[in-house]
Amino acid sequence: MAGGNNIQPNEREIQHRLYKNDGKGNFTIDGAAFPNNDMNISVAVNYDYDGDGDEDLFVGSRSVPYNYGMSPQSYLYNNDGQGHFTDVTDKLSPGIKNAGMITGAVWADVNGDKQKELVITGEWMSTKIFSYSKSTNKFDALKETNLEDKEGWWQSIAATDVNGDGKMDLIIGNIGENFYLRPDKEHPAKLWLNDFDNNGTAEQFLTRTIGSKDMPVFLKREITDQFPGLKKENLKHSDYATKTIQDLFGKEVIEKSKQKTFNYCKSIVAVNDGQGHFTVQPLPYMVQLSSVNAIAVTDLNEDNKADLVLGGNMFEFPPQFGRLDGSYGHVLLNDGRGSYTWTAPKLSGMSIRGAVKDIKEIATKQGRIILVMQNNDKPLMYQLKK
Repeated sequence: MAGGNNIQPNEREIQHRLYKNDGKGNFTIDGAAFPNNDMNISVAVNYDYDGDGDEDLFVGSRSVPYNYGMSPQSYLYNNDGQGHFTDVTDKLSPGIKNAGMITGAVWADVNGDKQKELVITGEWMSTKIFSYSKSTNKFDALKETNLEDKEGWWQSIAATDVNGDGKMDLIIGNIGENFYLRPDKEHPAKLWLNDFDNNGTAEQFLTRTIGSKDMPVFLKREITDQFPGLKKENLKHSDYATKTIQDLFGKEVIEKSKQKTFNYCKSIVAVNDGQGHFTVQPLPYMVQLSSVNAIAVTDLNEDNKADLVLGGNMFEFPPQFGRLDGSYGHVLLNDGRGSYTWTAPKLSGMSIRGAVKDIKEIATKQGRIILVMQNNDKPLMYQLKK
């Protein structure tokens, strides 16, 4: 999958790439496999949702180039059996098309109908579940999952049976409780989207809730540099410090703005009752000190229980926010009832200081290997020992 912010959306056409294997390790690109699109893609997960014997795709988009905060278009691609894909999103589910800023997705049977549902998560959104009906040829969103009110900066997701009851549960990685904003349900952070200064370009404005008021997150100089028209009415820091976003731009402008909410920051285990309703349990405290960007589900100690290897950290925030660097990688052992015990790096042998992007387990002749991919750094490999 392709993407990037180097070119304006209306000036480019991105072609996803399908490389076909000849069975001998030689790959040939099929340029006609996908239609063009201009979104920044974050994830692609396959499943034969219509049961016709070939693998279809959900392709999730993270952002609209040059326009952070706008919900990009995500895609359902139907496979013709020859590896050529048709965009059927409008036909099957407009709800999936504009679901949000997707960071992770997984197919899993969460409602016991013997067919996998599409579970997606992302930033400035809740985790959403879509179920396909062959009779209507539509994807419909599951309701009352107990996940729809938890709007986070979700970074990753995995599905596994954490408590051995035969039902698929979810592990969902979030930004963590050590983040600058620290929102909750009563004190959400909000992202407002509008052309606030009428210059023909949409802008973003970030607020946090203080005393039920939407107060700017960024400092006076940063805001007045971006919006010079606000300087005259905010000459002093004391003037700016007491103003809400409604005071700065006017009630009429704010009412016409699009709004996204961030009200939950914990990484969680969501235990399934078998009907697609979940009981939420936060992961151990040490995990919450940073983001959870990657999740690998594996049986580390060979007791037939779903253990976890997690990776996190983010370094790209502005100085005011600081860095998320409290993760050394996490090894979590499952007690068989869906609760996890954190293992210190000295005992686990895992110590990762970079910003992890993905974690995979690889089987080799020498044994099981945990492969860790880091942003702007070399991959790391850890060998599992009995």
